[in-house]
Amino acid sequence: MKVAEKQLVSIIIINHNRREDLKACLNSVKRTGYRNFEVIVIDNASTDGSVDLVKEKFGWVKLVVNDENVGPIKARNFGVKISKGNLIAFLDSDIEVEPGWLSELVKAINGKKVGACACKVKFFSGKSLINSAGMGCDKYGFAFSRGLICRGNFEKDEGQYDKQEEVFSAYTAAMLSKKDVLEEINLFNPDLGMYYEDIELSWKIRLAGYKIIYVPTSVVYHKMAPSKTPFTTKVKYLTERNRLMTMIQNYSLVSLIKLMPFYFSLKFSEVLIYLAFKKPQEVNAMLSAFVYIFKNLPRIAYRRGQTQEMRKVSDLEIGKLMERGSREISMYLKGYGKFVLGD
Repeated sequence: MKVAEKQLVSIIIINHNRREDLKACLNSVKRTGYRNFEVIVIDNASTDGSVDLVKEKFGWVKLVVNDENVGPIKARNFGVKISKGNLIAFLDSDIEVEPGWLSELVKAINGKKVGACACKVKFFSGKSLINSAGMGCDKYGFAFSRGLICRGNFEKDEGQYDKQEEVFSAYTAAMLSKKDVLEEINLFNPDLGMYYEDIELSWKIRLAGYKIIYVPTSVVYHKMAPSKTPFTTKVKYLTERNRLMTMIQNYSLVSLIKLMPFYFSLKFSEVLIYLAFKKPQEVNAMLSAFVYIFKNLPRIAYRRGQTQEMRKVSDLEIGKLMERGSREISMYLKGYGKFVLGD
């Protein structure tokens, strides 16, 4: 066994009604060059035969079947708790991996104070397009994939993301982390439900004093379509809610006092735009997100207390990898707005 392969990697795959994608994902994982791994598939109440497929065709997989769809975040947290590896890889069930994806991540994560690593994620349907080269975040909590120009418009892979480097966040569709680091930061915040968990988790990893490294030689393919589909009101609600919840949880009180006035002025301007374009459902989604925050402040304060207690790094240090301006405004000006407004 190679020296690097002494570390057992637990690969956690969450599935819900993606039978054919899951089949392709597991077949690609089976061809992984790094051989010291276990695979845990957590199925969230699929009705498309996914469970039978795993039982019949992939007996080497540890299968957990949930009676209800608990969402990807709670499922991942449970996967970490039952895992045997000291390294944890997360994959979405619509991901296919190249044989060398895992060995490259393992090499990188053994660097000094590295807590997690991000893959180069390309679109399966258009392998020249970058889905994510790690993730970024501006200081107002707006998250974006490196490689995204504006919603539905992605960069071609022309070598501009071929440098291994530190990034703000990994992309949970395909990433690797140390199990003890995940346990130190209390895993994912289960209150998020879905959306924004990449930033929430990675931000806490950085607060705990660890780096997140983008590894361009670890390549995977995502079957998400690079489409121009506008946000649904549900997605709008969840992303706005989880963005604000994450900022309240992770920022110091001083930073919140400094940043919240601009954040709320930005949201107020967005409400006016939606009203001008007669989009009351979007306005309702945003207001519902703020109402949720207000009603659940005690619980959010509890999560915040946990996070601030394990903090080892200042916001000033965290901010060095954040965009100083508003990426939300710049993306709107580049064409993001017309997709949000549904034009």
